Amino acid sequence: MDALLTPSQRFGCVLYMLLAFLPTPGWAAERMNRPDLPAPQEPTVALEDSRSKREAEEPPQLVPDKGLLLGEITRKALHLETTPVIVHDLAPQLSGSAQVYRGASERTQSSGSIRSGNAYATVFIDPRTAEKLKVGKPVLLRHKGQDVNGPPEKEGKIFQIDHELVSVTGQAELLIEFPDPANAFPVGTWIEFSTPLGSDTSRLAVPQSALLASAEGNFVYVWDGRFYRRTPIAVSFSIDGLVAFVGNPPAGTLVVSHGAEDLWLLELSLRQGVTRSSE
Repeated sequence: MDALLTPSQRFGCVLYMLLAFLPTPGWAAERMNRPDLPAPQEPTVALEDSRSKREAEEPPQLVPDKGLLLGEITRKALHLETTPVIVHDLAPQLSGSAQVYRGASERTQSSGSIRSGNAYATVFIDPRTAEKLKVGKPVLLRHKGQDVNGPPEKEGKIFQIDHELVSVTGQAELLIEFPDPANAFPVGTWIEFSTPLGSDTSRLAVPQSALLASAEGNFVYVWDGRFYRRTPIAVSFSIDGLVAFVGNPPAGTLVVSHGAEDLWLLELSLRQGVTRSSE
C-alpha cells in the first residue's frame, strides 16, 4: 500500500498516528479537577542486587597453593558444613568377622576349659596384631549384617590366641567366647566383632564424614575463611564415627564435615579445565 501513496500522503499518515497518541488539550487540567483519579507515577527501574549479580558472575576457581575459591551461592548449593579438629581419648580397635565353630548347646567335658552355654567363634588375624591382644580382653559382637539399631551387642571375651599355624599360614588364630543361653548363634553362624588394641590415649580426630579417601591418599578440606584447601592427613584408625590421625592439621582447625566429596569432584573438574586450556 505504501507504494500507492505519495511522499506527502505517507507523511500525513505518520503525523496523524503521532497526534492520536498525544494527550488532548486540557488533559492535565481535567486531572487536577478530578481528585478521584490516581496521580501519575514516576517510572521506576528494578535494580538487581549488585552483590548477588557479582557472585553469580564469579565461577568457582582453583587457586594454586591456596585451594578452592567459592562464592556464597556455590557454598550454599553444596550445603557445606565445617567443624573443628578435636582432641579425643580414643583407642584403636580390631574389628572383623568370625564364624561360630562350637554352639552353646553342645555338651562339654567337665575337665575342659570350654563351658556349656557358651558359643565359640574363630578368625585368623595378622600375627603382629595378635601380639597386641591378651586372653580375657572384652569383645563386643553381633550377628553379621545385623542392623546397628537392632538388639544391643553381646559381650564376650578373647578365649585363646593360637600362634601354632603362623609358620604354615602366616596368620594367628583368634578364638572368641561368649554366652548364648538361647542358642541364637548355632555352628556356622557369622558374627561381627570388635575389641580394643590398647588403652585410650588423647588423639587428634575429625568426623568420619570429613575424611576424603581417594586414589591420591587421605585428605580433609581445611577452611581458612576464604579458601577450601585439600590437606593430606595421616590416618591412624577409625572408631565410633571418628577418624584418629597424627600430624596436621592441628586442633581447632576448621575442616569440611559435610560436602567434602562434592568439593573433590569440583576440584577434579576444575583441574581438567586447567589442563585442557594449557594444551
